[in-house]
Amino acid sequence: MVTTRELHELDNILLNTTIKLIKRRATHNLQNLLNKTHVADIARIIHGLRPEERPAVYELLADADKAAGVLKELSAEDRLGFIDSMKEERLAKVLQVMAPDDFNDLLVDFPDEKAEYLLQFVKGAPSEDLLQYEEKTAGYIMTPHFFALPEDTTAEYATQKIRELIDVEMVFYVYVVDDLGKLKGVVSLRQLVATRPQTPLRDLMTTKIYSVNTFTEQEEVARMVTRYNLLAVPVLDEDGILVGIVTVDDVIDVIREENTEDMLKLSGTGEVALESKSVWKNLRARAPWLSVSWIGGLIAVLILYYLSADLTQWILLAAFLPIIMGMAGNVGTQSATITVRGLATGEIQLKEIWRLLLRELGVGAFLGIFSGLLLAGFTWLFFPGVTLLPIVVAFAICANIICAAAVGTLVPMLFQRLRWDPAIATGPFLTTVIDIIGVLDYLLIARILL
Repeated sequence: MVTTRELHELDNILLNTTIKLIKRRATHNLQNLLNKTHVADIARIIHGLRPEERPAVYELLADADKAAGVLKELSAEDRLGFIDSMKEERLAKVLQVMAPDDFNDLLVDFPDEKAEYLLQFVKGAPSEDLLQYEEKTAGYIMTPHFFALPEDTTAEYATQKIRELIDVEMVFYVYVVDDLGKLKGVVSLRQLVATRPQTPLRDLMTTKIYSVNTFTEQEEVARMVTRYNLLAVPVLDEDGILVGIVTVDDVIDVIREENTEDMLKLSGTGEVALESKSVWKNLRARAPWLSVSWIGGLIAVLILYYLSADLTQWILLAAFLPIIMGMAGNVGTQSATITVRGLATGEIQLKEIWRLLLRELGVGAFLGIFSGLLLAGFTWLFFPGVTLLPIVVAFAICANIICAAAVGTLVPMLFQRLRWDPAIATGPFLTTVIDIIGVLDYLLIARILL
């Protein structure tokens, strides 16, 4: 068993060895190293090399299948360099052996002109057919290579046909179809090899099938795979005809992509912040959400100015502002993260809003009361001269935490109801709302009690 630490050490060894071989111009030794190295590890090597060192590796990936595997594993910017280094004849061979769904992922990373250039090398290939579907749908990420047989096929004949397969990416199931290609059932390989040779597939197949349509969102596909522990999901067109399958390796890529996208949105940025090295692109992705914080901050300043003007204890009150706002912000972010993740995985439905809200309000109330008592005790111990100050800070932190829990729960729900991505409800937007409400609560309580 290889541990994560050992993988990290292996990456460093491979990278350092590759750099040394490139400097020595030991082409034969470098070729042997690449032949024995997994495509995912080669992609990491390329990413770690300087731009002027990479062509030495590109040129030695002569096998089209291996080059296609490496191309699949590279990041968007590294892919561009790899493709630009290839001659058209070699590029055509590499693109033609790529799985159709992997080729579509490749096109997403490039501008339209570059995508059109690449498409000319796969005219008439299955990859081109998948482009009719919208991005991030089952039709777009599926592979059109699957194994399907008629209902009257025997188990012996099906087993023989499996041995002859070349183009099918992964054979997990035998799909049973009628004369029109409509999906009727599915047989696992385990069922196939454990039955009598002359048994027809209609007697073996399971008719309760978990399937998706070509227009089903990729997140829904991933959710189905993880819920029912499937290795592949059949994809049907509007007439119920089997047109492809989404395999578990594609689902893993979807989960990783969606999680990365959600995490970046939670911080108020976009995917460009991770993929692009351009300062300008990163600035454009992050500035709009930071402007929300800027505007919210100005509103908080106005509230502070007008509500604290006649508070003689303002300096002392200001000393408690960071802990009160910080605790509320943390609780709000926790509630929002739980809600966003629950909506994304399907574990939380909009109809459950009141149950979820009551739960988060209960958690917020407990945390608020506990934090309020602790802060009141601290204030009474170190600031005994201001009699009502412990009560003010206790009420303020309790009220702010409860409000933050409510806002962190309701705002993502609202965005979901409006059919906007609820992930954008967190980060700067949520922080700003909680800050405004928090300052307002704190100073109103102070004005009333002091």
